[in-house]
Amino acid sequence: MVAVAESINLSLSIGLLTILILLHLATSQAPAPPPFSPPFNITHILLDAHDFNVAASALQASGVATQFEELERGVGITLFVPTDLAFASSTNLLRSLPAEKKALVLKFHALHSYYPLGSLQSIVNPVQPTLATEDTAAGLFTLNITRLSNGSSDVSIATGLVQASITRTVFDQNPLAIFAVSSVLLPKDLFNRTSHTSEAAPPAVQLAGAAPGPGADGRAAVMSAGTGTGQRIDSLFWLLIATGLIYLVHSPCPC
Repeated sequence: MVAVAESINLSLSIGLLTILILLHLATSQAPAPPPFSPPFNITHILLDAHDFNVAASALQASGVATQFEELERGVGITLFVPTDLAFASSTNLLRSLPAEKKALVLKFHALHSYYPLGSLQSIVNPVQPTLATEDTAAGLFTLNITRLSNGSSDVSIATGLVQASITRTVFDQNPLAIFAVSSVLLPKDLFNRTSHTSEAAPPAVQLAGAAPGPGADGRAAVMSAGTGTGQRIDSLFWLLIATGLIYLVHSPCPC
């Protein structure tokens, strides 16, 4: 009996050792895991969705797209992306900004949390900080997100200067949500009402001491200046004629 027990124990030991050797070989020969990469490429998503070429180019050129992709690995990120048509109406205003402020405007279009459309429709606190808030100070660069009171499920986004609405869901997969919005979200902390309204109807700016512009007063001034010049030329002409006549009368006769 002792011999049988020893034989069984030996067989078990050999089997366990064999299993351990096989596990070790399988682990040592397994390929190394690939380096971690962001699960989503925001630029590609926007280009594939069409009508977001301007936004995709701006995010890529500024490096903000990379920052968004890094942030989405944490608690998630929600983006409000203006369409190409929406960008066209604000091109002149945005073009004048330095690079760091353009990046701030892009970050103003992002929330540092994942919000599907249903969450935005039932959001408890309408005043939401953005990624631009994180780069500046608390209470600045916030969005006011509310559900429209007309009985629809539409979501309104107000900045204090602009009121936009979500027009469609571009992408929604936790931890990333991308929504198309009808207007570029201009932060009141960066722009003022005068600069925003002046884009549609630029006011006439006249430098101190400059001549009037080509309006009714300008035309009157030009006509007045032209009339004065003509009068001076006529006076000089008749003065020369009178001088010539006096010379002829008083000059000695050549005969």
